[in-house]
Amino acid sequence: MNNDITTPQENKKNGKVMLGVILLAAGGLLLVDQLDAFFIPDWLFSWPMWLIGWGAIMGAKHNFQKPSWIVMILIGIIFLINDNVHNADNITWPIGLIVLGAWIALRPAKQADRDFWEKNEKAKQHFNFEEPKTEA
Repeated sequence: MNNDITTPQENKKNGKVMLGVILLAAGGLLLVDQLDAFFIPDWLFSWPMWLIGWGAIMGAKHNFQKPSWIVMILIGIIFLINDNVHNADNITWPIGLIVLGAWIALRPAKQADRDFWEKNEKAKQHFNFEEPKTEA
């Protein structure tokens, strides 16, 4: 009988294999860049691309559930555009702030927040502005 339960040892091994593959790919790209074997743009090995890559890894690690990966990728994109486009910093930071503000304002409320207000009658009464407070 075969059960598909993975042990912590197998999960650690999978993580090490993935890290090894990433390091092999990065080393291969750096070697190709140093040998000028193919045309590889300079911006591909810039520090904003490291932020973008790190954000993608963080997102994949948590199944894109936590918002930190979006922030890392947006900051990397803003700096990448600023480094490669003349006078781009005049518009990229305002646009970045607008996108971040829209994302914060429009994201749905967490279920736990909704449950709190549905279950907690005392909090509802405390924040009910239509009825005057009556103290007993």
